Amino acid sequence: MATLKQLAFRMARTPASGSLVRFGFAHADRLLPLTSVDRSKQAAIYRHPRPVYGTFHHIAVPLRGVPDVFALAHPRHAGLRADLFALITGARQRAPASVLVNAGPRQDVGQVHFHLTDDTPFSDAVRSEQLTWPDWDAAVRALTSVPDIQERYRAGFSLLQDAGDPRVRLI
Repeated sequence: MATLKQLAFRMARTPASGSLVRFGFAHADRLLPLTSVDRSKQAAIYRHPRPVYGTFHHIAVPLRGVPDVFALAHPRHAGLRADLFALITGARQRAPASVLVNAGPRQDVGQVHFHLTDDTPFSDAVRSEQLTWPDWDAAVRALTSVPDIQERYRAGFSLLQDAGDPRVRLI
């Protein structure tokens, strides 16, 4: 028999649950079946409920309902992005980590979230030399100007910052 945590995670991965997941992070994050690692006013880092990368796998999540990386790019989220990326930077200073955000079919849950891990996610993926940005804020804000972005979205892309590298690449 599945535990409540297992059922909640399965439900969160269904397409119809996006609004509920966003509401949970925005208004009741402390009630979610996640273990908090660090938090700021507008974002939190949790242990991943089903880690698949490395010896540690965390997720950084805005504490406001934001469905995907494109919505996060909106100017109204500038303060939220700054707070979220500062939290991620602080975590990377304490423990070197790769950071990854998925889009399209690769994003399982209807709330934007960034994976932090000591592994190299999608190690076999080609890191674009042309689509590279100096930091997370620049990468997220620039997404809408990427050629063929809708086609890439449908195929499922990710933005990746390898451990020890300040650059963010489209993969």
